[in-house]
Amino acid sequence: MTTELGAGFMVEPLTAAVIVSLFFSEALKEGGKTLGKSAVDTFTQLVNTIREKFKAEGTEGLLTRAQNQPTEANKAKLQDELQTQIDADSAFANQLKELVQKIQAQDEKVRQIVLSEIELSGDLKAKDISQKATRGGSVEQEILKDVKAQNIELRNLTQET
Repeated sequence: MTTELGAGFMVEPLTAAVIVSLFFSEALKEGGKTLGKSAVDTFTQLVNTIREKFKAEGTEGLLTRAQNQPTEANKAKLQDELQTQIDADSAFANQLKELVQKIQAQDEKVRQIVLSEIELSGDLKAKDISQKATRGGSVEQEILKDVKAQNIELRNLTQET
């Protein structure tokens, strides 16, 4: 099995992976020291929104377990359940997307991550992927992070600030 990401690949649709990576990001683990108060408040609102949805669906335990024991297995279960809820409820998905965008807008540090925490039993081919940060300030760019595949083929990857 080969997964190919080609030209025009954009990280636009909100996925559970984006939110779960935000949950466990270093900036938030450090108590939001690198984020402004408004971004931390919005993050709290994001967590509470997800907690309420999970509570309504009877799956709140997954969130609590992942927060208390952030193992890869617990994060994966949280991500799967969150993706199920996002796919099933467009209003919930839109609410989360707005909160994530608000956090990103309030954060003074630019973070761009293209391929992160992907595990494939086959091959991965990625080509024509670029990242460009046009805003000043602190910039963190990652094209590949924690990617596992049988073979990885990369072409035409660029990063600019």
